[in-house]
Amino acid sequence: MNDYKNKQQIKEYLDLLEKNSFETKLFLKELLLNANNALQTKQNCEDKEADFEAMMEVYFEPSDSSITIVDNGIGMSKEELSSFVLEQSFQKIEKVLSDNSLLEKELGLYFVFALAQKISIISKKHKEDTAHKFISDLNSFDIAPCINEDYSGTVIYIKLKDEFAEEFTNKENLISYLNELKESISFDLFLSYYDENFQEKVEKIN
Repeated sequence: MNDYKNKQQIKEYLDLLEKNSFETKLFLKELLLNANNALQTKQNCEDKEADFEAMMEVYFEPSDSSITIVDNGIGMSKEELSSFVLEQSFQKIEKVLSDNSLLEKELGLYFVFALAQKISIISKKHKEDTAHKFISDLNSFDIAPCINEDYSGTVIYIKLKDEFAEEFTNKENLISYLNELKESISFDLFLSYYDENFQEKVEKIN
């Protein structure tokens, strides 16, 4: 694993988010709109697969305190995954700190850092042969090749901090949040989970 060079910056940013009492559900909006953009880009590709059907899914698991967002969009390359930890990725943080304001969009993983104790992203770029896995916490990160499906897409797994786990692994909460966002989503959106009988359930939101 590689240590972050900007751990203090991340900490200051998270402190600022807490001070501004940001809406925690903004991280869900951020990730779903990113997935929607990835699907739109793939949809517009002339060389997409003939059987391509754009979709995104939100999966939650209370016993693991986790939520996972999946899309079969354009995907990210190793370089794009690496961009999360480059020095220029912190320019938006610096802007927030310098003018003491809270940006509500295009803050990428930094919203997620406020709620997560661990993040894992597996992504495969359209027409590339290899998928890559990005694992991160507030202290370190790693990026490595991994096995994935033949098609492009991204899976974002978020292990939530204890204080946020109940809110974002609750079916009623998630349905309410997703219903607020569904007008901004251009493609099929599903919520999946296991019921009390350990049977997988999938509900279409839009």
